[in-house]
Amino acid sequence: MPGVSDSFLPLIVATVAFVASHFVLSATPVRGRLVRAASEPVFLIGYSLVAFATFGWMCVAYARAPFEDLWGDPLWARWLAVLVMPLATVLLVAGLSTANPATVGMGRLLAEGRSPVGIQKVSRHPMMVALALWAALHLLANGDEASLILFGGMLVLALGGIAHIEARRRTIGGTNWQRFAAASSVVPFAAIAAGRARVTLGEIGWNRIAAGIVLYFILLFGHRLVIDVPLLPGLFRH
Repeated sequence: MPGVSDSFLPLIVATVAFVASHFVLSATPVRGRLVRAASEPVFLIGYSLVAFATFGWMCVAYARAPFEDLWGDPLWARWLAVLVMPLATVLLVAGLSTANPATVGMGRLLAEGRSPVGIQKVSRHPMMVALALWAALHLLANGDEASLILFGGMLVLALGGIAHIEARRRTIGGTNWQRFAAASSVVPFAAIAAGRARVTLGEIGWNRIAAGIVLYFILLFGHRLVIDVPLLPGLFRH
């Protein structure tokens, strides 16, 4: 395996900046001081601007990075992405559209003693799990050095974000968090398989599921249009 050369340095720096800025700004001491110095809305605006700026920087650096093949373009990984991404898109859409006590900024819901509902019974971190699945699948299917850096960084952000939220909620959530966590799981379907949660598709929301599937097909067929990479192995090759 070739070593990381200097030509990848801009992508490495941009990826580290993107990932680290999330962890630094969301750390309790830093976030608390910034919120006290300004306000919660101002902090959230600033946080979003930093996230968008570093993400754009990372994408530009990725596009400009040289191609250094590591493990090629395995067909099985592409099929795995095609088969698993519907779960990721449904988790993302349902997670975004369902108020969640485990989400940053939703602590008041936890204080109210909310129980997991809908997609939260599948995973209490649906959006972060969706990001982790997306990053892991793209990491496997794109066996080059630049993709390892970018998607590896996104995977670290997703998994590290889950760990950070879990630790913070355990510290400040008390018995409300214990009850919420007992009726849900981080790993999708783990609580359901263990008999700690029961959920129906109707509870998740047919509209949310449909929107997630629509998003999946938009990504599936728009992928080649946007970046000229076909996603259906053996069907849409050059």
